[in-house]
Amino acid sequence: MKKILTFVLLLCGLTAGAQTLEGTFTQAKTLKVTGKVIKSEGTLTYTAPDQLAMLYTKPDGDYFIIDGSMLRMDLRGVSLDMNMDSNKTIKAQSNAILYGIAGRYEEIAQEMDADLTVTPTKDGGKHVVIKVRQTLPKGYSGMELDYKKNGQLSTMVLEEFGGISTTYVLTLN
Repeated sequence: MKKILTFVLLLCGLTAGAQTLEGTFTQAKTLKVTGKVIKSEGTLTYTAPDQLAMLYTKPDGDYFIIDGSMLRMDLRGVSLDMNMDSNKTIKAQSNAILYGIAGRYEEIAQEMDADLTVTPTKDGGKHVVIKVRQTLPKGYSGMELDYKKNGQLSTMVLEEFGGISTTYVLTLN
């Protein structure tokens, strides 16, 4: 059932006629308290402006889907299906991922009430650092984004207030 739902949502995004990016990702989630690193990988499809499907191949069957205001996920047995309009923190986190992929880092900083630093890289790309000004009980405390010369996101690091750091390495077509 999960795979059917995922496929249908993915098809809806692809037929919308908007800009679409596809590729693969690896994910390394580091737990600060224990130092444990949890690794995952899969495929990613982003359709501008607000659709994202991350379908995990390791662990197989997991998914993380943003479809407008809806978030659907099943990650290592934690399932969620919610309208993000009713949860400001989850919406801001989802928007941060969407905006990061789209290169809209100014909007991430504005929505997160964060400081923004953009530094050119030697290869013509950009390194973006976003740090939240106020400590919050939940959500991201900061992000680091690396963009290639062509503007595509290659690396995204998400720092959470709870001491979890998640690094995504993306290979987009």
